[in-house]
Amino acid sequence: MTIDLLAIQPHQISRDLREKIVVIYGEPKVGKTTIASQFPKALLLAFEKGYNALAGVMAQNVTKWADFKKVLRQLENAQVKEKFETIIVDTADLSYASCEKFILQREGVDKIGDIPYGGGYKLVRDEFDTVLRSIPMMGYGLVMISHAQVQTITAEDGAEYSKTVPTLTKQPRGIVLSMADIIGYAKSIEREGESKTALFLRGTQQFEAGSRFKHTPPVIKFEYEALVKAIADAIEKEEVEKGQTTVVEKGVNLYAEEELLSFEDLKTEIKDLTAKLVEKQGANVAKKTMNNLVELHLGKSRTLKDVTESQIEQLSLIAYDLKQML
Repeated sequence: MTIDLLAIQPHQISRDLREKIVVIYGEPKVGKTTIASQFPKALLLAFEKGYNALAGVMAQNVTKWADFKKVLRQLENAQVKEKFETIIVDTADLSYASCEKFILQREGVDKIGDIPYGGGYKLVRDEFDTVLRSIPMMGYGLVMISHAQVQTITAEDGAEYSKTVPTLTKQPRGIVLSMADIIGYAKSIEREGESKTALFLRGTQQFEAGSRFKHTPPVIKFEYEALVKAIADAIEKEEVEKGQTTVVEKGVNLYAEEELLSFEDLKTEIKDLTAKLVEKQGANVAKKTMNNLVELHLGKSRTLKDVTESQIEQLSLIAYDLKQML
């Protein structure tokens, strides 16, 4: 990376929601996925298949962490970047659960706590954080969806109160919320005998919400265009306040699963791919390449001979990466 401090110019932000990181959480069936799918050129990564009623949505079912990582490999492709601008993770909760399962399989343990000295929790946290952050690093906007729960919070003076927060557990919640430019809490409210959904954008003692944009209103209609306008107005107010011009414009079966190779077939495929790699790179270079792949996906001091059937996800990633090299 080239660094030239003299060449630095004021950071410019767009009035729309492109390239922004948004967390939307709330009650079931309030339209979280519907709103998210209206973001620019959105691709829905469905850990939770809640889009069956959304006509026209561009969606990819994701059942395992290995699937997620395969998708991210493809997101690096220039043609894919032309097609999609926003990545939706639905839900962030299930994505973290699949990440933890992936680490359990890779390390060959039944529980994260079985890894000594709290090392398992760090492995999951680092994997989840690194992979999630790679999405905005590639230039995509990111929308993460979660559900809502009420927690009992103990204040510094010992007083207890209830607060609505995302259902994410403490570790992933810290990662997800710290990344977000906007945290919106969607809630149905009764007004004049009619039920409407509001999106709260400013946090209170009663619920988690927030925005990096100073003039974001506390609550808006839960509509995509209302969110776009609220953020655009907030950005423009800050621009006026600072006196700077830094703002720019800018019938398939949904439940069909990918047919997976068996453990033995996958090992055979990797053997065949390795032979092709040797033909392409030569024996010595191919050996180093394979060692690097095995260490990346199975951990240090591991070999393909040590792999077990519970690590089939890791094997599938090795096969996937080999195919990309050939």
